Amino acid sequence: MSKIKSAKQLTFSYFSGVAFAIIAIHFSVFESTVENLEHFTAQYRLEQIAQNLEKRDITQSVIPLDSFSVAYVGLKNVPETLTVSPDLPLNQAFEIYKEGVDRETDYFVMRVAIEQDGQAVDAYIVNSDPVFELGEEQALKSQTNQIFLSLALLFLSLLVVLRISERLTSPFAALVTQLKQKNKGDLSPLTVPETGKTVELVSLTDSINDYQAQIGGMLERERAFNRFASHELRTPLMVMKGSLTLLEHSNDPAFVEKQRVRMSSAVDAMQDYVEALLSLTREEERTPPWSLDEQQLTTLIAHFNELVEDKPVEVKVSVESAPELEVSMKAVGILIGNLIKNAFTYTDQGHVTITVTREAVTIEDTGIGLDQNRASNHGYGLGLVIANDIARKYGWRIDLNTNAFDGCTATITGLNNKGIKEV
Repeated sequence: MSKIKSAKQLTFSYFSGVAFAIIAIHFSVFESTVENLEHFTAQYRLEQIAQNLEKRDITQSVIPLDSFSVAYVGLKNVPETLTVSPDLPLNQAFEIYKEGVDRETDYFVMRVAIEQDGQAVDAYIVNSDPVFELGEEQALKSQTNQIFLSLALLFLSLLVVLRISERLTSPFAALVTQLKQKNKGDLSPLTVPETGKTVELVSLTDSINDYQAQIGGMLERERAFNRFASHELRTPLMVMKGSLTLLEHSNDPAFVEKQRVRMSSAVDAMQDYVEALLSLTREEERTPPWSLDEQQLTTLIAHFNELVEDKPVEVKVSVESAPELEVSMKAVGILIGNLIKNAFTYTDQGHVTITVTREAVTIEDTGIGLDQNRASNHGYGLGLVIANDIARKYGWRIDLNTNAFDGCTATITGLNNKGIKEV
């Protein structure tokens, strides 16, 4: 596995590559420009010499033209030290080198057509003006100085870029250090480093903190959910165990039937809880439509009647408009059943009123209220864990408020969401 580079290393690598490319391109362009300029100057000079040569009476094979130019009539008269191709195009300057001489000393040659003794012959004009070489050397020297200056500026720029890179990456390194120093299970928020604070850094820190808060909430709900599931599944088992114990001491048919009904109800409740708990962990298809009417509520209330049968508590049911639901009947039963169970458990006298509208289910009681309930070991929070999870799955919401009787009013809203139809 290749080693992952740091931001500084990447910055240095990228910057060095770009700098090298810039210098190489610059030098290549300069060299090409010098060569083109030299060739253009030689072409112009040789054309001028050729025009003057055509006006002269040519009688010699080697004609000195000026201090740096000589014309050779016929290819055979060109010195062997100069390699000239016989296929050299007319009136075009070409650069050649003299054999045995340093290749830095170059020559230009041009083939022109002239008349000698009334006949057309080829003449080769050779120019070896050292001005070309001196100018090229001076230009290269000047360019070398510019390259050294450019390298110095690039090195200075690299130091500045590395410093900027360090300043930009150090806050992220500090953030990583905070994460590494956290103990297992520590989901406390991260602090934004003051040095090098940027919008992106603040956004990243806030996102990590939000994610940690979500994880913390999920863990807390999971713990409470496990406690609740254990409690709710243990209760039916205790009912069945108690009924079996009582059956050992009585053969009265009426008593046996009563215990059978209790055990059957406990088994049904346990099955409903198990199915509801499993449904929370998987995607659920729509169920056939069913109405949350008064008959459904009466059946649901019957499971908890024993909690108020010995109390002066009046249970009222009012269905103003029964919504038609396309979600799990058992999950909705557990959701509403938990709120009814809590209302029955913490109401010693007065009333419990259950009201159903087209968008909400409201359960009002005259019990001990929210403050005392939360202080107890088995308060609303325990049953609300699974209730809230069920409501969240279907896009509903549960609200608890203290009412005018100092009791609690629990409201499930949003029943028009998730495929719910009004009857």
